[in-house]
Amino acid sequence: MNMGLEGKTAVITGGASGLGRETARYLTAEAARVVIADINADAIAETLAELREGRAEAEGITVDVSNYEDCQAMAQMAVEKFGSLDVVVAAAGIARGTFFVETEPADWERMMAININGVMNTNHACAKTMLQTGASGSIVNIASEAGKVGEKRMVVYGATKGAVIGFTKSLATELGRNGIRVNAVCPGVTKTPMTAYVTPDMEAAFTKFYPLKRLGLARDIASTITFLASEQSSWITGQAISVSGGFSRC
Repeated sequence: MNMGLEGKTAVITGGASGLGRETARYLTAEAARVVIADINADAIAETLAELREGRAEAEGITVDVSNYEDCQAMAQMAVEKFGSLDVVVAAAGIARGTFFVETEPADWERMMAININGVMNTNHACAKTMLQTGASGSIVNIASEAGKVGEKRMVVYGATKGAVIGFTKSLATELGRNGIRVNAVCPGVTKTPMTAYVTPDMEAAFTKFYPLKRLGLARDIASTITFLASEQSSWITGQAISVSGGFSRC
């Protein structure tokens, strides 16, 4: 299907790994131009080499999403390199699976800096640029099923993702008048570098909670993000869409 993304410019935070990298593959397959923003410079170079080998138009920038000035530079780069900023995918995030009482405030602060402030920094810098250039478009924030239903050993992570969901819904009400849609995608447990700790025994245990009897793959999430980035979803905004094999059913 032609998703109508040809010539559109997308910024992807966390774009050099996991869900972000797979999303870059999907968007460039639709002839979108991408800015790969990530904290890992080596991973950016590897991702750009792969995308350009497929003749994609792609640029990269080293970004710490907890730093607002980095996010500003990222948004500006998209316009300077490609002339527009149409799609934003806020995929940068971190997780730590530990019982809450075994964590320390420093653990919470870093997770909140990336998972909440990083999303807000990305959305603010990019939305401001989109408004200044008169662009309509789509913002997709990566939340989690943990932000909807809560999970043990993921208390702080779930809190950050719940905040992303609330933030997304509120921002959608503000930006709708400007033709900018804002949605969140809520994956279940998905096979990415972030979940490399999952052993075969753990996977077998986890899948019992999924009606479709498997864990997620990066392509399951990337395809949904691509749909939300496109005009195929032009009447969808302010939603937190579960992509989780039926895990939460809410």
